[in-house]
Amino acid sequence: MKHTFSRSFATRLSIYVLSFTLIIFTTIMVLAYNYSQEKVTNYAIERTHGLLNNMVTEISSQLSSVKTTVNQSLWMLEGGLNHPDSLRHIITEVVKNNPFIVGSGIAFRPDYYKDKGKYFMPYAAFRNGKDGEIDYHVLGSQNYDYPCMDWYLIPQLLKQEYWSEPYYDEGGGNIIMSTYAKPLYNSDGEVFAIFTANISLSQFTDTISHLKPYESSYTYLLSRNGSFLTHADRSKIMNETIFSEAFDGNNQAQEQIGHEMLAGHTGTKHFNYKGKDSYAFYTPIQHIGWSVCTVCPSKIILHDLDSISREIIYTFLAGMLALFLMVYSIIRRLARPLEKFSESARQIALGRFDVKLPNVHSNDEIKDLHDSLSYMQHFLSAYVTELQATTASKERIESELSIAREIQMGMIPKIFPPYPDRNDVDLHAILHPAKEVGGDLYDFYINDNRLYFVIGDVSGKGIPASLFMAITRSLFRTLSQQAVSPARIVTEMNNSISDNNESNMFVTLIVGILDLQTGILKLSNAGHNPPFIIYPDGEVSLLEFKTYLFAGVMEDVVYSDEEITLKEGSKLFLYTDGVTEAEDIDKQLYGEEKLLEVLSQNTSSDVRSTVDAVVSSVAGHVKEAEASDDLTILLIHYKP
Repeated sequence: MKHTFSRSFATRLSIYVLSFTLIIFTTIMVLAYNYSQEKVTNYAIERTHGLLNNMVTEISSQLSSVKTTVNQSLWMLEGGLNHPDSLRHIITEVVKNNPFIVGSGIAFRPDYYKDKGKYFMPYAAFRNGKDGEIDYHVLGSQNYDYPCMDWYLIPQLLKQEYWSEPYYDEGGGNIIMSTYAKPLYNSDGEVFAIFTANISLSQFTDTISHLKPYESSYTYLLSRNGSFLTHADRSKIMNETIFSEAFDGNNQAQEQIGHEMLAGHTGTKHFNYKGKDSYAFYTPIQHIGWSVCTVCPSKIILHDLDSISREIIYTFLAGMLALFLMVYSIIRRLARPLEKFSESARQIALGRFDVKLPNVHSNDEIKDLHDSLSYMQHFLSAYVTELQATTASKERIESELSIAREIQMGMIPKIFPPYPDRNDVDLHAILHPAKEVGGDLYDFYINDNRLYFVIGDVSGKGIPASLFMAITRSLFRTLSQQAVSPARIVTEMNNSISDNNESNMFVTLIVGILDLQTGILKLSNAGHNPPFIIYPDGEVSLLEFKTYLFAGVMEDVVYSDEEITLKEGSKLFLYTDGVTEAEDIDKQLYGEEKLLEVLSQNTSSDVRSTVDAVVSSVAGHVKEAEASDDLTILLIHYKP
């Protein structure tokens, strides 16, 4: 029988092996990926924060250089206060000597110089960026009311240096800038002027835009109030805050990031930004109150890890396919003898014990299977030969038993009614051996208007009991011809059976003679079950009389007759213990009480119906249990 590929042993075993391998690999891959993901994420956090710190250091250095330039110019400024026109050269040098300063000015208190008008603020700035010429202006008018500007007002009130919030300086530099304001004090400690240095936010935009730790990441700069000073989307610069963006996107995580940044904290936040799983890395710029943040999608951080993982998985799948083919080939080669053994086993099962087994040259389990099949082959051959002989012998014995049963059944009367031409007596009897042949017996005949009858039960079952039964029945027929006393018949039968009874078998008997004219009944009981009498009025009772030793045990036992007179219409029910001792599957006996009940329910029935009722009742009690003893019944109806 050929197996399909999907059902073959090699395929299934290969799949089991590869499935187990796949489970192990998947488990290792998941653990390794989770471990690597954690390590890669931690590395990304450390790397990005490192870049942020470098950038913050660079920006802080630029801001510090601005402060240093302003502070180093104070001595020149103090020397030129008496000559306000000379201040032009000082602020021009400030702008020229610091690459980060795009403009510088000195905003004097109103009316500080009477001859200069109410507002006087000399201001120098590059005309067109750092590569252009430096223009000089004197600022201060109703359109440029600098005393109201925060870079002037706040340091004057606080009497300390101050970095302003970024603003668009219309009329001054006409760019988005932040101003470093240094208050100047007179001898009375009052602020008489604010020395300023302006920086352009565009240079920070360039610095920050170059900070891209990963592809698709971007960095933005926040002011002290959360406004975007730099952003990948330039339309948001100075027009939106991180909180307005968070509100528009209903992003509570981004709002929390904004609070953390404004509080001057350094940290990392895993959040969802515009539908993308992302990380935010943020840190503050000290001394100015700004904060810088880099946003990077998670998949970009894990891109290399995912690529390597996919390569490993593809390589593994290719290896799994190659492994499957190799394992399948090996197992197929190893299992090929099993197919041949299977075919040989089927041939052996069909009775071909001479079929040749496939040759095996290995010294492994396949060789053990070869030796086992070879042993089974020879053993079955011998066993079948023996079984055939045993079966033939059994069939012969069964045939002989069948013949013996026919002979045994032929020895007892089996035609009923036995005397159809007589109306003074009716009989019915049955004998059901527990095996093919049995040891129960009954017999009867009429001689000189006397009914001679016997019922008996030989000890044991089977062929020995049947032979003993045949001898007993023959003795009854022979000895009863010359006797008119049941006791005499039983005595002579006992002496004949006891003589040379080396098998120590015995038989229980009831021998009776019924005078059909007078109704006188003589009985002699040799250890048998007492019979029942069914009276004409329907009463049923057990016939109690003396019971003697069963026949065949010892010679010269004295037996005697018991005599009663049967009333017209009376019935005598004789039986063997196969009736009362019939067992069901629970080993419960049928019993005399049940027998008495059935007889009482069938007092008006004819002899055949009464016997059939008892047999049916016993069968209903026994049901599926195996018959434990022979069952014999003899019912005599006296009706003169």
